[in-house]
Amino acid sequence: MVFQKGQIALSFVLLVSGVIIEIVIAGSFVTYFLSNSGLGDRLQSRAATAAYSGVWDALLKISRNRDFASSNQNYGLATGSDSATVSVSRTLNSGANAYVYSIVSIGTAGTEEKDISATAIVDQLTGQIQLQSIADQALQ
Repeated sequence: MVFQKGQIALSFVLLVSGVIIEIVIAGSFVTYFLSNSGLGDRLQSRAATAAYSGVWDALLKISRNRDFASSNQNYGLATGSDSATVSVSRTLNSGANAYVYSIVSIGTAGTEEKDISATAIVDQLTGQIQLQSIADQALQ
């Protein structure tokens, strides 16, 4: 059996090319999945930042107006490409002569959401605001 010089070279080149293409395809899949896992973490962080912005915005509105949220207040807050939905309610603690504000802020970034709840006490006479608690809540 006599082989011509080009027949061996062609099959060798095709074999090596196939191996290289498989390595490139596998590498692109690995890169894609690694970049997507980091994206989820970044979106979760941005959602938390938007939710905290909603809480601080509500506290700012309360500091400017002690009678804010005499009835339940719901409003939206845009922070760049992210957003927060803020709900503020107020109850009266007559024994302490203070308003008790409950703030719930749900931050949204892309497909991720983060829920932050806070409680603030406002003295009716002096207007002093005291942040009693702030915590992450599980979304329901």
